[in-house]
Amino acid sequence: MPRLAVAALFVATIACRNTPGPPLAVDPAMASCVPPSTTLLAGADLVRLRSSTLYSKLPAAATALLDQLGEAQSLLLASDGRNLLTIARGRFHQSPPGAIPLARDLMISGTPDFLAAAQAGHKAGRPGAPGLLAYAQTVAPGLQIWIVAQGGVALPLTGNAANLNRLLRDCENAALAVKVDSKVQLLFTALGRTSDAAKTVENTLRATITLAAAAESRHPEMVALLHAIELSRDGRSVRARLSATPDQLQSLW
Repeated sequence: MPRLAVAALFVATIACRNTPGPPLAVDPAMASCVPPSTTLLAGADLVRLRSSTLYSKLPAAATALLDQLGEAQSLLLASDGRNLLTIARGRFHQSPPGAIPLARDLMISGTPDFLAAAQAGHKAGRPGAPGLLAYAQTVAPGLQIWIVAQGGVALPLTGNAANLNRLLRDCENAALAVKVDSKVQLLFTALGRTSDAAKTVENTLRATITLAAAAESRHPEMVALLHAIELSRDGRSVRARLSATPDQLQSLW
C-alpha cells in the first residue's frame, strides 16, 4: 500500500485494550458504547504499544493523541465518516481533558451525536455495530493495533489514501492489523462480496503497490519494501502481508 494510505490507516487505529484479558472487540463495557451507525472501528493495546520499539517511531499526531489519553490502558475509536468517538479504559486518577466518565475506569469523548449514542448504548448494555465487532474479533486477538471497516462506504480520506475507498467498494469488510515483536507485521485482510469482487480487490492492491513502487523509484529501499508485500487470494478472502523493521515502517509515514 502507498505510504500515505498506510499512515492514514495507522493514525486512525491508535487504540487499546486491557492486559491481560480478552480481545478489545469483545470487552462488553466498551462495546456497549459503540454507536449503531459506526462504519469504522479501531483498537490497540496501548500498554504493549508504549513498551514496544515501534512507539518512538509513531507519527507526531499519533503520539500527541496517546499523550492526551494519559492513564488509558485501552481504547476504541469509532467513526461513521462524520462523527468520531473515543472510548478509553484504564486506572484513571483524573479524567482526560474533555472526557465524560461513564465509570471510574471508562471514559468517552467525541462529537455530540456519538456521545449521546454511546451514553444510551452503555446504559442499555447493548453493543452497537455487532457486525463490525464480530469481524474485529477475528483479527484482534494477540495484536497491538487493528482497524476494521465496513465495506461499501466511503471513508473521509484524501490523496493516495482515498484509494482505500476503491477497495472497500467491493468488500463486505476489511481490516488492517499490526503485530510488533522483533519486527513489525502488517496484515491487510478483506472479504469480497463475491469471488469476482475479491479478484477485483486483489488486482486493485497489486496495481496500487506497482504504482507506489514506481512513484518511489528514487528510493530503492522503499521500492524493495513495497515489493516485499505478500499478496494472496483464496475464494472471497484477500490477504496482504508485510514484515518490516520499526525504522522501515517509520519511512512509510
